Amino acid sequence: MPADLAEWVETLRGRFGLASEDVPTGDILALAADAAHGVTRPAAPVSAFVAGLVAGRTGGDPVAVEQVVAVIRALATDWRPSA
Repeated sequence: MPADLAEWVETLRGRFGLASEDVPTGDILALAADAAHGVTRPAAPVSAFVAGLVAGRTGGDPVAVEQVVAVIRALATDWRPSA
């Protein structure tokens, strides 16, 4: 992970009182990459937001986050536009 990103994640964690396991940076980056390459670049931040929203609504624990990220990654990897 680039040093600037690591510092940014630490800043966010500190500001919001999050533990390291609350921010699975590698999983989030993989989700963003799959969405950006499998769908379109702007799908990356939208997908990350939706993952966080759904994970929060389904418990917010690391297992919920992992499950939601896996589902969205699979959707992005298998994505075929309807047009």
